[in-house]
Amino acid sequence: MTFYKFHILIFLVFASLVGVSQLDGDKQEDKWMEDNIFLDGVVTNYYTGKSISGVTIIASVKGAPTAKGTTDGKGEYKTVLEYDRTYTITFSKAGYISKTITMNTSGVPDLKRQKVPDMGAEITLFKPNDCIDAEILKTPIGRAVYYPKKNIMDWDMDYSMPRLEKLNKMLDKCAKEAEKVKKEEEQKERDYNSAMKEADKAFTEEEWINAVESYKKAIVLFNDRPGPKNKLKLIETELAKKAEAEKQRVEEKARAEAEENAKIEAEIATKLAEEERIAKEKAEAEVLAKTEAVAKEKAKAVAAAKLAEQERIAKEKKEAQALAKKEAEQKAKLEKEALTKKIAEEKARKEETEALKQMAAEEKAKATAQKEAQQRADAEEKALANIIAAKKREAKERKAKELAAKLAKKAEEERAVNQVFLQEKKEEVIIKVAQHEDLEQKSVIEAKEKPKQGKISGSSTIKFKSRNKSRHLYIKPNKHKKGKGPQPKKRIVF
Repeated sequence: MTFYKFHILIFLVFASLVGVSQLDGDKQEDKWMEDNIFLDGVVTNYYTGKSISGVTIIASVKGAPTAKGTTDGKGEYKTVLEYDRTYTITFSKAGYISKTITMNTSGVPDLKRQKVPDMGAEITLFKPNDCIDAEILKTPIGRAVYYPKKNIMDWDMDYSMPRLEKLNKMLDKCAKEAEKVKKEEEQKERDYNSAMKEADKAFTEEEWINAVESYKKAIVLFNDRPGPKNKLKLIETELAKKAEAEKQRVEEKARAEAEENAKIEAEIATKLAEEERIAKEKAEAEVLAKTEAVAKEKAKAVAAAKLAEQERIAKEKKEAQALAKKEAEQKAKLEKEALTKKIAEEKARKEETEALKQMAAEEKAKATAQKEAQQRADAEEKALANIIAAKKREAKERKAKELAAKLAKKAEEERAVNQVFLQEKKEEVIIKVAQHEDLEQKSVIEAKEKPKQGKISGSSTIKFKSRNKSRHLYIKPNKHKKGKGPQPKKRIVF
C-alpha cells in the first residue's frame, strides 16, 4: 500500500512539472525527493485575466540571485526554494509595473519538512498610467512564512491582505476613471470624424471657408494627426494661387488703363504741339508780312523824301539861276519860295520824324514778335520733351506689360498644376468619404444585427473583462488529506 502511494506521489509531482517554465538553478524534477518547497504559478493580466508570457522572474537571497527565468507561452513558472532562507522574488516585464513577494522558509524542523505542502501564487501585472500610484509596489505585495502549529508555509495575511485591498481599491478606481476617459476619447474621436467628414465634403465642393473651419476643428481635437493639416496646406496653396492670379489680373488691368491714359496724353500733347507749331508759323508769317509792309512803306517814304530833296535841290538850283537872271523879279517870289521851302522842310522833317517813329514802332513790333516767337519755340520744345517723355513711358509700360503677361502666364501655369494636384486630392477625399459612408452604413447594419453585450470598463490603454468578485480573496484548499500523501498547495492571487 505504501509503495502504491509512493508511485502516486511520483506521478502527481511529475505531472505538475510537465509543460511549465522552470527557472534556472535547482530543478523540481531533480529535487523532489529532497527537503525543499516547490513554488509554481502563473502570471496574468490584472484586468483581462489572460496569461502573460516572457515575464522575467528573479529569485534572490540577500540581494544575490539564486534563480532566474521567464514565464512560458501559458504564462506559467516554477522554481525550487531551499529551507532556512528568505527569498525575494521579483516579477517584471517591459511595459508593466513590477511586483515582488517574499518567501521566508526558516524555522521548519528537519523531521517535518517532508510534510510541508508546496506553494502556488498567481501574480497579476498591469500597465502603468497616470492614475496608478506605483509607490505601493516598491515593497513586497505578499509575504509567506512558516506556521509551526499547522506545519505549513502560508501567506501572512496580516501583512498581505491590507496591501492587496489597498491595491485592488486603487485599481478599481483607476478602472472607473479609465472608463470615463475612454468614453471622452470615443466622443472626441466621433467629433473628429464628424468634423473631417464635413470638411472633406466641403473640400470636394470647393467650399473653402467651411472646409477650413471644419479642418481647424479637427486639428483642435487631434493636433498630432497630419490629415487635416495637409488639407489646410492644399487649400492655402490654392487660395494663394487664386489670389496671385487675381492680383496679376488687377495689375494687368491697371497697367492697361495707365497705358491707355498715357496714349491719350501723348495724343493730346502731339495735338497741342501741332496747334502751337501752326500758330507759331502763322504768327511768324504775319510778323514777316507786317515787317515787309513796314519795310515797303519805309522805302517808299525814303524814296519820297529823296525825291523831294532832289526836287528841292533842283528847284533851288533853278531858282538860283532864275534869281541870278531875275533877281529883281524874283525877290517877291523869293519870300514865297522861302516860305514854300520852309513848309517843304517842315514837311520833310515831319515826314522824317514820322518815318523814325514808324521805324521805332516796327522795331518794337519786331522785338515783340521775336519774344512771342521765342515763347512759342520754348512751348514747342516743352511739347517735344513731353512727347519724348510720353514715348519713354509708353516703352517702359510696354515692357512692364510684357513682364506682367509673363508673370500672369507663369502664375496661371502654376495654378493649373496645383489645380490638377488639388483635383487628385479631391478624388482621394471623395473615395475616402464614400468608404467612410459605406463603413458607417455597415456599422449601423451590424449594430442592428449584433446582440447587446455586457458593459466593459477600462481605459484607452487597458482592456478589461468582467470582474470576478472572489478573484482577489485568499483561497483555502477544499480539503486537507491525512497521512503522508501529497498535500494541496496553498494558493493566492496577487
